[in-house]
Amino acid sequence: MALIMKISGVDDGEKVKQQFNHFSHRHPLELSQLHQEDKAICSGCELDILGSAYVCTKPNCTFLLHDFCFDLPRRIRHYSHPKHPLGLSFSPPYNDGEFTCDACGHSGHAFTYHCGTCKFDLHVECAALPEVENRRDHEHPLVLSCGSPEGSAAEFVCYVCSGCIGKGCWMYCCLACNCGAHLECAGIASQ
Repeated sequence: MALIMKISGVDDGEKVKQQFNHFSHRHPLELSQLHQEDKAICSGCELDILGSAYVCTKPNCTFLLHDFCFDLPRRIRHYSHPKHPLGLSFSPPYNDGEFTCDACGHSGHAFTYHCGTCKFDLHVECAALPEVENRRDHEHPLVLSCGSPEGSAAEFVCYVCSGCIGKGCWMYCCLACNCGAHLECAGIASQ
């Protein structure tokens, strides 16, 4: 017995978009181009989206993901937390729906790399910080320090903005010059 399927053609002017599934969202997504006037915020990292993004296909659903956030690994081993792997949670695993990032100290309401044993959390962008930043205004490379540098009892002053870097906060530091920079300040005008 032969199986016969009806195949319908597609008009030449009609574009067929491929749909994708993501573990964090129940509806299918499609790859689209977003523009500045769209004022879109990524549902994964809570940062602005400009350019290609995965967009929910359901009307009135505002779920969007950067390409980067769509492709994040579900589990990572991070040098800042060597005891346990970190799992990607699509929403904070706390009753108030919020987490505090152990790298930058800022709160988040979306994706987090989380250790349930230690209650350790990282924003996805903090988990992806480069270990070394090179800045045009500093002769040495700045190395990511996951907390105050060894033997340092004092708070650092950010050499970029002159603001205080709290003890225990992640920073980029130059041990040769004994100076440091906030995470966000080190990335400004880097290279």
